[in-house]
Amino acid sequence: MQYYIGLITYPVNVSIMAETWEDVTWDESQPLREWVVEYTVSVSGEINHHLSILYGEDLVDVQRSLLHELRKTYIENERIDVTVHRMQEIKDTLEAEFFEGCFTP
Repeated sequence: MQYYIGLITYPVNVSIMAETWEDVTWDESQPLREWVVEYTVSVSGEINHHLSILYGEDLVDVQRSLLHELRKTYIENERIDVTVHRMQEIKDTLEAEFFEGCFTP
């Protein structure tokens, strides 16, 4: 039986894996933003009203996410008519005093 002892060396530019989730940093140029999308879908004379929160960098990404959601939800239907009523980015507000005392944990 032979035993080998090896020495592991790392090059100078090797990065070490993060130990916790808080140590992870993301190098995205634009973070994904939240968008509220309100739309109605007409399928075989039946109208369904939807309100969704979708994520995307810009309007094109949100439209792509909406199309993916529609394909997933209405997979069995050949034709659907979609009317988008509202598609806007959700902005963070720091006006917490409006909700003070309204909710309890």
